[in-house]
Parts: sequence; structure tokens; C-alpha cells
Amino acid sequence: MSRRLGSAGHLRAFFVVVAMFLLADRVAFAAVDTFDRMAARYLVDARERTLAACRDRGLELPPDFLAWIDGDAGLKASVYGCREDPLPVLLALRSLEIDLGEETVRRDYPQLALAFAIADSYASPRRQASGWNDGDAKPLGEFLPDVSPRPLLVLECPGDPRILVDTKDPSRDLDVFDHVINFFEDHPQIEVEIEVRELPVLEYDDQGVAKPRGKPVKVQKTVNRGLVAADVIASAQLQREFNAYMVANGHPEVAVDCGDRVVHQKSTKAVQDKKLRTSIKAAHDLFHDAYRAKGRMPQERDAAPTASESMAWFIRNNLHDFSGTDRAWPRFPLDAPWPILMMLVADNQPLREREEIWAKYRDEGEFRTYGEYIGGIAQQFDMQSARRVEPFPFSYGSIQMMWKDGGVCGTMGNIGARTHRICGVPASTAGQPGHCAIVFMEHDPATGRFRCRGGQYATGGDEVTTVHAGWNYDDRGGRRAMVFHQSVAWAVNHDADAFTDAMVLRRAWDDLDESQRSRQCVRLMNATLDRNPFAMPLIEAAISAAPDAMTAVEVLDAFEAKFEPHATKEFELYRRTVRNLAHARIRALPSPQTQKANERLLEELDRQGCEDARLLARCWKDLGGEVFLEECRTATVTYLDAAGRTKVKRMSQRFAGTLRDWGRSVKSGRQRKAWAESLLPVFAGRELLVIGRKTSVDPAFAVLCKFAGRPVPTVAELEAATASGPA
Repeated sequence: MSRRLGSAGHLRAFFVVVAMFLLADRVAFAAVDTFDRMAARYLVDARERTLAACRDRGLELPPDFLAWIDGDAGLKASVYGCREDPLPVLLALRSLEIDLGEETVRRDYPQLALAFAIADSYASPRRQASGWNDGDAKPLGEFLPDVSPRPLLVLECPGDPRILVDTKDPSRDLDVFDHVINFFEDHPQIEVEIEVRELPVLEYDDQGVAKPRGKPVKVQKTVNRGLVAADVIASAQLQREFNAYMVANGHPEVAVDCGDRVVHQKSTKAVQDKKLRTSIKAAHDLFHDAYRAKGRMPQERDAAPTASESMAWFIRNNLHDFSGTDRAWPRFPLDAPWPILMMLVADNQPLREREEIWAKYRDEGEFRTYGEYIGGIAQQFDMQSARRVEPFPFSYGSIQMMWKDGGVCGTMGNIGARTHRICGVPASTAGQPGHCAIVFMEHDPATGRFRCRGGQYATGGDEVTTVHAGWNYDDRGGRRAMVFHQSVAWAVNHDADAFTDAMVLRRAWDDLDESQRSRQCVRLMNATLDRNPFAMPLIEAAISAAPDAMTAVEVLDAFEAKFEPHATKEFELYRRTVRNLAHARIRALPSPQTQKANERLLEELDRQGCEDARLLARCWKDLGGEVFLEECRTATVTYLDAAGRTKVKRMSQRFAGTLRDWGRSVKSGRQRKAWAESLLPVFAGRELLVIGRKTSVDPAFAVLCKFAGRPVPTVAELEAATASGPA
């Protein structure tokens, strides 16, 4: 075409462009319409299959119950369209209604009921039988919710299950555990120092008027109290007394040897002596078993509540009247769309454990999301338990025991997440490199918008955080990165019904054969973004269906083009995650067959800002020659010259990860060492990283040293080498 067009040429070109846009819109609309019809057909079929399964099992569901579901499009889609097997969802919803009543489930808390029903369908048969979640995402099979007629549930929180045994009962022969308990309880009281919180002493002004007291302060006090097992474990003298007592009472075989103050109430260091650790564990087990056998501790942890009990408990608390107090309540709306509530309903803490924490918040405003940090001994559960074993109304695993015994980040994350959930806030623990954090949902009453936010972060931000709660929106479950859970909040904010419809379409999409998915994946991405740009279950499906590298590139381009109106800083990690998913898909596919095709793929990856180190390494190697080494060297120079290197710690950590992936892609140890040796000189004079006032060895440099088989120099050694200048 000529570079210069007359007015008629410009007009023709204009109409051609307009026609192309109109055609693209028509194709996009047709795709959306096609997928809408596909999802609608799937929903009809799923409903028919589910009701047929009920009939096959002789299960009769009330017509008005089924009509209630059919009368609400969002409800119908949620029940029949979000799981491959909707039967457990349908029956769980009916079971909740039987226990809690129609008004509660149908009128007052339908979204909460849906959340419980769908979450329960992800549980394994073992959880159904025992009440505990083992992390599986297996279908329930025949472990289906009970829909038989029964009276309405009357919520009752269990009391202390311990039954005190008389360890001096003259009507029976005393056993070993009787004598263990008698040693503790008959022993003279011991003097111990404890820390308490007290108000400061009253002070008075010149007129004799009392001044306002300050905040409570921690003070040490000496008190007398009864002997407990932890005292014996901590004291060699008490161990000798115990051993002599057991000999005198006919049990010379029972003896403990835990050393003197190796493990005690305030221990923080791990026990390195394996023999001593074995002895301390044996003493703990003996004393713990005695406490349980004689009713000084529960025999086992309380059973988890049923879904109906848990839902009733949350509703009861939600209705509590906090007027006249400073408590903001509710802390989170229980009528939020069900996808937002999934972390909350996954809580399987026994009601008795919850009730004590709830009562403290309700009556005193106590909201403790952190406990006592106790250092390295927390990595040895048996030693951590031994340091404070004593009569206690709760078992190991309870939040109360975590408060008593303390721990490190895992314990703190659990205390935080459990306390949030007890107070009605969806929350979960989350993993970071070498650390455990928490995440929780937030609600802005002014805008009605939701947000998934992290807390107790230590080793990075959202980009390195993996949520421990199941991402139960794709029929697979399992743990996913933080951004996946954030996308749930964003998807609901954008359009909650469209997000549910997207999950239905995901089920319909998975029913297609592989060839159909391969042909339709780009259209699916376009249709998904038209529905809800944050519908990650569908976005993942479109990407994973790409049959070859260039189609995956096209799928990502479709996402980027449609997502552009939403491209703000808030969603940058989300965009990057989708891009990384697409490039991970390319890496999972075979390499291009020709060098020209590989060069084209590299151009596309560069245009898309590919960060997949392993994919780039493969492409560079496929080009042959020194391309891989030269590209690694160029990237290293770019990193070292980047202004953000001395300002943003995560930049160095990210590049260190990139170098680690590149190094691991070199299979030969000899070649890997040579590769690292060739890159180390690039760091000459810049091995140290200074961010703010802190100087450290650049983690990327450290990675190369390890690949090269060199010891990583210390900061002092590198500073000295820099000061002395070139040899």
C-alpha cells in the first residue's frame, strides 16, 4: 500500500478498520453467547444428574426446597454448577436447613449456608468421619450429609470433659499413674517467681486527690504453688525425690533423668544432646499420660463441630448485642457472598476452645492475635511441651495450649488466624520463605468492597505468600498463592454473580475434550474477561488449554488487551501472576522445532516481559553457541546497574532466584561451575548490597559462589578486599 493516500483512500481505510472492529466485536459476542449457552446446558444437565442420584439413593428432598434453589439464579449456579459432583453440596444445604430451620438458611443466611455446604464438599471421608480436615480434596463418595428428619439443632457448647480420678481410692489397687499424680499433689508447695500485670501504685496531688493511674505494668512476684510435672523435669533434685518415691511405692522401673534446668519454664534454646532429649521426652510422655489417665488433662482433643453446629455458633455470636461497649461489631458481615466466607467456614476448632476466646472478646474486649515467642526450642515439639506440662483443661493443638506454651511464627500465625475466625472474620495461616504469617478478609462498610490482606509478614510481601486455606473454587482445592485469594475478593467486588457463573463455565469447559479446549482457549480468555476480569478459575483453564507456545502467547495477549482498563498498581501482582502462568504453560510444552520459531518465541517473550528464568534458559540454549552465557551476563549487568538494587530488597532476592533457576538448568556439575565462574567477575567491586543502613552480601553473588564451589565471603572480608584495592 502506498504511504500516501488520497481522501478516498483514507476513507476506505477508515471503513476497513471500522469493519474489522465490528467483526471482532461480533466474534467476541458470539463467543460469549456460545459459552453462555454451554454453561446453561451444563447447569441443566448437572441438576438432572444430581436429582437422579438422589432418587437412586432413595433420598427425597422437599419440592419447596428445590423450588427455592431453582428460583434464584445465583443459588442454582452455586449448588449445581461449582462442583463436578454437586450432590454433596445439595445435601449439605438441606442438612443445614433441617438443623437450623428454613428461615435461617433460606432467608437470613443463605450465603453462609452455601459457604458451609460447598466447603464441606471439599472435605475427605476421613474428615466426615472424624471431624478433622486432613488437607485432601477428595470427593465424599458415600460419606454424604444426613438429610433424614430430626428436631431443630439446639446449640450446646461442651463443658470441661475431664473426670477427676481419686488417685487414693482405697477400694482399688493404685497403679503407676496414681502414684505419679500423688507425688505431685502431696508434695509441699514450692516457691516460684511469676510475672503479673498490676496497676501502678496510686499517687496523690497536693490537695490529696488521687492522680489517674497509668497502664498496667509487668512485675515479678514470688508465690507458693503446688508442684507440677514441668517442675520435676526442670530440677535434678525433684527428679531424685520422684525416683525415690516411685521405688518406695513399688515401681522402681519408673525413673526420670532430665538433667538440671536443661528444660524449664523459660527455656528458649533447643536441646542438642540427643540422649538427654530422649530422656526428657520419656519423662514428658509419662507425666502427660498420667495427667490424661487421671482426669487432670483431657483424654483427647474435643471433637470438631458439625457444619450445622459451627454455623449456629457463628450466627449466635453475630446476633449478640454489643451496645454500650466499645466493641465494633460485627467485625465482618456474615451475609457476604459465599466465596468470601470460605476461610471462615473452614474453621474446625472445637466449640469449647472457641467459646473461651469468644467470651473474652465479648466480655472484656480481648482480641489477642499473638503469643509468647520462645525461640529455637519451639522447633522441638517434645521439648516445648515438656517445659510447661501441667494439669490443663485443653489438649495440645488448641489455641489455649498455644497461649500457654508459646512458640514461633507458626504458633503466632495460628493464634492470629484462629482468633480472627472465632470473631467471625475469614482468615488463614500462610507460608512465606522460612516464616508463617496470616491473611484475612476485610470489608469496607462505606463502599461494600472486600479485600484480602496479609499480616505478620516477615520475609517478603504478597508475592512470596502462600495461603494454607484451600482455594476451593476450581473443583480441585489445595493451597495457592496469596494473589489467588485476593482475586476472589476482587472478583466479588467486580460482580459476584459473574464470578459464580465463571465457576459454572469452568465445570462445563472441563467437560470438553482436549481438542475442543485447544481450539477455543483464546476465545475463552476473551469471554472470561468480558464476564469478570478476576475470574481466576477460568483464566487458568484458558491458559492450561493452550496446545502450543504461540497459542499461549496469544492467550496472554488476549488477557492483557482486555485487562488494560483495570491495569492499576493494585492489580500489578495479579497481572504478573497471569503472565507467569502463561509462560509456565509454554515451559511445560515442547520447544519450537526450528531455530527461527525459537527466535520468534523469544521475541514474543521479551515483548511480554517474561520472568520465567527456566523458560528463558531453555530458549537460549535452544539457540546454541554462547547465547545462554551471554544472556545471563547481560541480565546480571542490567541488575547491577539498576537503581532499585540498593533501594528494594526484593529485587536482589528475585534476581538471586533467577540465577538459581539458571544454574539448576545446567545439568552437568562441571559446566554449572564454569558458568558460575564466568559470571562472578561481573560482580567485581559490587559484591556487597547496601540498603539503608544495612550492608550485606548480595544474595545473587552468594548464589554464584555456591554454584562455583567457593565459600561465600563475609561482609568484613569483602570490605577489606575493597579497601585494599586491586592486588
